[in-house]
Amino acid sequence: MEQVLALERAKDPKRRNIPLVVRMKLDLTGADIHLSDWRAVSENDRQILIDTPVTGSSGSERFSTVLSEILASAGREAMPLSEPATADSTLWLNEAEPLEITAFREEACVQANWADLPRFERYLLCHAARKEDHALLRTIASDTNSLAVSDS
Repeated sequence: MEQVLALERAKDPKRRNIPLVVRMKLDLTGADIHLSDWRAVSENDRQILIDTPVTGSSGSERFSTVLSEILASAGREAMPLSEPATADSTLWLNEAEPLEITAFREEACVQANWADLPRFERYLLCHAARKEDHALLRTIASDTNSLAVSDS
C-alpha cells in the first residue's frame, strides 16, 4: 500500500518534509518540487498528492496535472518536467532484483521476494540501499507487508 510510513509520521508529524510516497510519484512522472513548494501547499493538498495514484501514462498525466494545480493555488510555479524513472534509470523498476539490492537486503537481515514486492516497497528497499542504512531498512520492513526482518 502506498502511504506515508509510520517512521515518517513519527519523525515529521506536521509533514513538513516530502514523504517517500510522494517522492516516488515525482520520480515516476518526471516532476520535481522544492521543499519550500511542499511547505507552501495546504495540508489538504499534501494529502491529495499522497493519495493521487500513478499507474500508467494516464496516472502520470493526472498526477502532474494535480501537482501543477496545487502549486498554482499556492502561488508557486511548477518546475519543468524531466525524464520519468524507467527500469533503465532506476533499480526499483527492474523486473528482477538487482544483485546489489539483494546483497544489501541480506546484510540487513530482511527477507523479501522481489517478484511479490509492490512498487512502493521496492522503492523503499532501494531508498534504504542508496543510503546504505541497514537499520532504516529494518524499520521500513516493520511498517510494510512484504518485507520481513529475519532473526539471523
